[in-house]
Order: sequence, then structure tokens, then C-alpha cells
Amino acid sequence: IKAECPKPRLTLPTPDDIEKWVCDAASSEMIETEATEEVCKLLDLHFGPIPDCDKLLGMLWDKIKAECPKPRLTLPTPDDIEKWVCDAASSEMIETEATEEVCKLLDLHFGPIPDCDKLLGMLWDKIKAECP
Repeated sequence: IKAECPKPRLTLPTPDDIEKWVCDAASSEMIETEATEEVCKLLDLHFGPIPDCDKLLGMLWDKIKAECPKPRLTLPTPDDIEKWVCDAASSEMIETEATEEVCKLLDLHFGPIPDCDKLLGMLWDKIKAECP
């Protein structure tokens, strides 16, 4: 049976994989500190003391980090937006304040709207009814 199983394939990491690993390591303060200490110890052991070794390696570390891609901002998913809207819609305080402010703005720009707060309350209820 074992002979019939497919052999696992070993794959080499892609350049993107390597970049990610290097950049993940470069962005870790703990790794930077420990690596700098260890490299300076090894250099000292094999070549003698190097003045300002930690500062020199810190500059090298900064150059490596500068080559790493900047993290991208991601847009919220529809599920994220639904959650935010539903969280806001279920808040009595937000409903009250938003209704007051919207009615004030409508009044300012279009004149008084009879039962504005009741109309917005019905709209608010429709939004809440759509929430999970």
C-alpha cells in the first residue's frame, strides 16, 4: 500500500517566500538584537574587536528593512462593513444622536420635515431588520 502512495515533492522556496522570511525576521526587534549580538561575538572571535560593531550592523539591518515591501492597507470586506453597520444600528445612543443630527441638517438645508425623527426611526428599523 505504501508503495502506491504518491511521494511528497520537496519544492524550493520562491524568491517571494525568501523575501517574506527575510523581511519578517528583519522587522523583529528581538531577532535584530539577538542576531546583532551573535554576529558581533563571532566577528570578534575570528577577526578581533570591531569598533561600533552593533551600530554598523544596525545600519545594515536598516538597509535590509528599507528594501522590504511596505504593508498594504486592505479594504474592508462586505462582511466587515455589514458588521460595522449592524453594530452601529443596534446602538440606541448612536441611533438617537444620528437621528437628531440628520434631522437638524435636513431642517437647515430643506426646512422642517414633519415627524423627521419618526421617519428616520422607521429607516433605522429597516436597517436593523437586515442585520443577522
